[in-house]
Amino acid sequence: MHVVFLGSGNAFASGARNHMAILLRSRAVGVLLDCGPTTLVALKREGLSPADVDVVLVSHLHGDHFGGIPMLAVHERHVSQRRKPLQIFGPPGTRATVGSAIELFFPGLDGPPFEHTDVAPGAELEVGALRFLPFEVDHFSTGMAYGYRVEMDGKSVVFSGDTAWTDALVAHTAGADLFICECSSYEAPLPKHMSHTDLKRNRARLEAKRTLLVHAGEDVIARKDQLTFELAQDGTRIEL
Repeated sequence: MHVVFLGSGNAFASGARNHMAILLRSRAVGVLLDCGPTTLVALKREGLSPADVDVVLVSHLHGDHFGGIPMLAVHERHVSQRRKPLQIFGPPGTRATVGSAIELFFPGLDGPPFEHTDVAPGAELEVGALRFLPFEVDHFSTGMAYGYRVEMDGKSVVFSGDTAWTDALVAHTAGADLFICECSSYEAPLPKHMSHTDLKRNRARLEAKRTLLVHAGEDVIARKDQLTFELAQDGTRIEL
């Protein structure tokens, strides 16, 4: 599995980083973990295109995590003329919200063949060679946000999405090849987000073979040499 960090940043573009979008590519399928507003630019900058994406897994319905989907839609309608469907999965409300966003950005856009599907937490799904499990994390007072465990090519990647510390991360990262975890602040607690203090306190409980941090605030980026785990950046590539 080839992992490309197209966007590793937060909603505020701290450190001038792109919004969240991580591409997992195998021989058979390309999967985006989130699709922030800068995703189309990032794909092209990395020598890739929306044609390399078959599935989008949306962690939650904040604009910095799904706002790039309308841009993919208009690109695929007028430039690539996509024929294979792009399948979009996310928490309850994804189908309606993504459809409304595309219509708001580009009224009357006909096609391309995008399929928007709400999925339930804890229900493992398969799309060809891809197997994934959405699990609920702690990011909304109301509504639902997901992390994902993704399996393909015999490798496993866990993505936290945006979340405060939750023991669900311990269970789902066990044995994973890569854990991609948000780290929004260094010490200061942010409501419904992870801090480096949280991660450091729970480090011994996380059993993934490798952990990379994303969604970092300015205070995290400024202290990147003091972090317990490696901080990913835009353009980071990993082979699993």
